[in-house]
Amino acid sequence: MSRSTIECDTHGPAFETYICEHLAANPFQTWFSSAPTKEDPWPDAWCSICHEAYQREGIWNERNEAYLRIKLFCHHCYEAHRTQGNHVELTE
Repeated sequence: MSRSTIECDTHGPAFETYICEHLAANPFQTWFSSAPTKEDPWPDAWCSICHEAYQREGIWNERNEAYLRIKLFCHHCYEAHRTQGNHVELTE
């Protein structure tokens, strides 16, 4: 997977990542995502509230994505936020 880069106000050039607005506001909670891999070290992540919408469909799609308000983060900010929560890695 190829990631685009962004200019972070704190870290400068960095890879883009996505998390839900709830994790952005409060990283001290459960993070749901795929397991990080070499190809995708910063998988999209969401909180318990958003996970309820995910579970209704079993995947993100047009019926439940409206509940998910995503925020763009640089990979450094993502890593700093992620270390503050606990993680549930989903398998497909």
